[in-house]
Amino acid sequence: PRNLQPVRKAAGKPEHHSVGVSGERPSNPGQDCTQRKADQTDCHCQQSEDHDQWLIEIWNKQVTNSDLVYILGDVSFGKFDYTQEVLSQMKGQKIVIKGNHDNEQNLIKLTKSDTIVAWKMYDEIEILDTKTCLFHFAISSWHRQHYGSWHLFGHSHGAFNPPGKCLDVGIDSSYNYFGEHRLFTEQDVVDIMQTKELY
Repeated sequence: PRNLQPVRKAAGKPEHHSVGVSGERPSNPGQDCTQRKADQTDCHCQQSEDHDQWLIEIWNKQVTNSDLVYILGDVSFGKFDYTQEVLSQMKGQKIVIKGNHDNEQNLIKLTKSDTIVAWKMYDEIEILDTKTCLFHFAISSWHRQHYGSWHLFGHSHGAFNPPGKCLDVGIDSSYNYFGEHRLFTEQDVVDIMQTKELY
């Protein structure tokens, strides 16, 4: 996986979500980490396997097997078998919102193999009774925006902070907010959205 943008939801508690990683996808084994990837995540990894293991460790520190996690795109640059191997090491049930680097056929295969629960182009969930629109890209207008709904996205690696009640939930963005790479929790999203104005 490359840059995960997850939103975590504890199973059996539909009102509890967490948000996580985006944009850090597994590469092909043996491929060197690029300077751009190292700059974005500051993981100091030398090989893509190191980077992928780093992401797995971050993920598994926060996610339990009963959690439902929304990954907001760009799951993998890698081939299907390697991507499946990496995602299988990550706890929880995963729903992927398709990113621009995701291969639709791989997403279908990941679903059929039960590596992920499902994949979608877009989704709407509730976080503490607030409609929340999930999409890989930041959009300037989303469903019920003027009524206070929220928009969570990835793609921008923490480099884009648009106005309104929207939030980049990528792992790079979490570093900007918390000084560490981690998934956003539902409470993190709630706390941050309370500081944002309607747009």
